[in-house]
Amino acid sequence: MAVRSRSVRLLSQEPSMPRTKTKTETPARKYERRSEEQRIADLEAKIQQIKTRVARNATKKDPTLRHVSKAIKAIDAAMDATSDGAMRKALDEARTTLTACLSLDGVLVPRTRSSSSVDPEALLRYVREYPGQRGEQIASALGTDARAIRGPMKRLVEAGTIKTKGERRGMQYWAA
Repeated sequence: MAVRSRSVRLLSQEPSMPRTKTKTETPARKYERRSEEQRIADLEAKIQQIKTRVARNATKKDPTLRHVSKAIKAIDAAMDATSDGAMRKALDEARTTLTACLSLDGVLVPRTRSSSSVDPEALLRYVREYPGQRGEQIASALGTDARAIRGPMKRLVEAGTIKTKGERRGMQYWAA
């Protein structure tokens, strides 16, 4: 019996297979050397970007340009608040003029959503002609996106001139 137990011990004490580490070969990176002309061109482009940024920051500090920028923001707010077509057109012309003045000094003013929004009267007219349409359908018919009609449509609903049914993208609009 002693022999059997000893053989069992020997089997259990045998070393397991040695572990070998497998190396995964990483592909060698290939670097392309830029020529001196390429490095000079890249540095000149960076210098030009820095000069443009410095000029833009300098014009932002000019009090005249700051007031013109505030006037453009006020015009945008007025365009959001009015539903009169003639007033919107006059405000858009004033905004265009002030934007041109700023661009002469190198300041670019982005065209905001409010200045490209849809005329609320056109929205109301369309909803009266085609009741039950969704916002996406109305926007595509008026040649704009759904985001641009969101603000004017919300004001028309709050004023009670348009009724809604449904939620979110499935919301349908009817004239009150």
